[in-house]
Amino acid sequence: MLYYGNGFYIPDDCKVFNLNSMREGYCRFRYLVPPNDLGKYLDRDFDIAYFNYIFQNDNVFMEFFSIVYELYINNDIFIIVDEAMDWSENIAESLFKAIQQRYGYNAYRVNSLEDYLYIKNSNIFPQFNPQWGIYNLDIDRQRYSMKIETARLQAGGDMYYAE
Repeated sequence: MLYYGNGFYIPDDCKVFNLNSMREGYCRFRYLVPPNDLGKYLDRDFDIAYFNYIFQNDNVFMEFFSIVYELYINNDIFIIVDEAMDWSENIAESLFKAIQQRYGYNAYRVNSLEDYLYIKNSNIFPQFNPQWGIYNLDIDRQRYSMKIETARLQAGGDMYYAE
């Protein structure tokens, strides 16, 4: 399940990532927060520019897909989002739109224990959209694996051969 919120309540069984808050102690994304020049776009145009920012830059794509990969291997994810600024909300909203539109996987806002319990008791079964979401997941997982393998080889690792 993919959760996000201000981080005042974080479910115990989640891997926690910090998108753009000032909270310490959690894995912080370095590339998913775009440069300020994307701020000049309006909402719809910002979504498109942010999507292009993610998929046209390998470092940003790797961070983005690390979220999707954790969901793929059935880990629950919580992303801390600083809601104090409109810019932060735009980034978070566009990030979750990209995941939803590309893979059919929805994110749920959790700011309190009551929010979490409501979602858990709603019998929501998270899944990738079986038609186009799985297709996009396979393509992106192949790109992700290739980038990891390339980085490993450049670092002096041996060629991996599946037996």
